[in-house]
Amino acid sequence: MCTTAGGKRIGFFLFLALMIPGPLKFLFIFLLASRLLSATVAEKKVRFFLSLPFSRTELFIYSFLLGFSLIFAATSLGWALFDRGGSPEFMKYFIFYAFYFGATLIYALKIGSTMLLPMLLLAADLVSSFVAPSVFAKVSQFSPIYQQNQPLAFAVSVAVLSISYAMFVFGRREKW
Repeated sequence: MCTTAGGKRIGFFLFLALMIPGPLKFLFIFLLASRLLSATVAEKKVRFFLSLPFSRTELFIYSFLLGFSLIFAATSLGWALFDRGGSPEFMKYFIFYAFYFGATLIYALKIGSTMLLPMLLLAADLVSSFVAPSVFAKVSQFSPIYQQNQPLAFAVSVAVLSISYAMFVFGRREKW
């Protein structure tokens, strides 16, 4: 959805950054999730995309699949180039991406911005392991970053994604 030269450079940078193995990849997945459909909603440009022959459902699905396809392609290419021994953790990346794609879209639909609350959620998730180990033991079970119980984390991510889908498709109180 980047149409300017600066947007194309950012997209290229994100693709290269997603090739890098390691935990820093989650930051770039977060940036990608916040730049897709939620940025279009926050910038009030959805009307343009809806004037094309796409329904709201198709716009949501295509945007989500575009993001995960980029993550999949960049991770596969990075794994092949940097050969880190072991396989890429696509399920872990999917859970994280689905959660923050949904969270940023919900926040963009309700508030009109894309970053503040999702960044606070991400920071709280990261800091919880250092500040409150007893809380961390419970939160890490369904945390999109730590995923101690991956089926539970998957269920929470799909629930957030489903809520964002329902709000985007059925909640038509746009501010544009």
